[in-house]
Amino acid sequence: MITSKFREQHSEVYKWIIDNQNINGFIGDIYDRIVRSKPISPRQLQGVKNTMKYLTKKAEREAIRVELEKVHVNDEPKGTYVGTEKKRYDMTLKYMSGRTSQRGFTVHNFINKHGQSLMCFSNDSQIRVEVDLVGGNPRADMGLHILGEGDCFTCRATVNRHTVNDFDPSNKFKQTVLNRIKYNKYIGNKKHREDGDGS
Repeated sequence: MITSKFREQHSEVYKWIIDNQNINGFIGDIYDRIVRSKPISPRQLQGVKNTMKYLTKKAEREAIRVELEKVHVNDEPKGTYVGTEKKRYDMTLKYMSGRTSQRGFTVHNFINKHGQSLMCFSNDSQIRVEVDLVGGNPRADMGLHILGEGDCFTCRATVNRHTVNDFDPSNKFKQTVLNRIKYNKYIGNKKHREDGDGS
């Protein structure tokens, strides 16, 4: 029998749990506790409320995205692609951002001097590039630099494919997907030089 006290005190939460009991393991466990008349701790209750809030916002964002897709369905993507698919190139790129996906890999975003967008998928959340520590070129004087926003570097990479990034339907742009990247050397960061930290 479902606890009447919980139902009275938290009617909105109770209804949401009943309607969404199969949404994930945590909510399923809470549902089982309720139907077995087991107590729900304040922490568990807050966890349910946080899940409700997160999923409501996610649904709102998705609804906005669907509307934007309808409005911008015929928009041409901005920009141009880099290179020819399946060919290998030497490149100088600027690191823009990295984010971990729900599948566990990291998406790293770059641009080149022409403002063209490039990206790669990686198992590594950080990219380490060799940096010349003393101004010479001997391998013994090389260290490693973790790329951050605005860092420029050289590499050799294969153009895997050309795609359109439509994550924001109102701002579609052409993007070149790289793979088999050999990171060569860290060049510097213009913002750091302007700020006077010498990087």
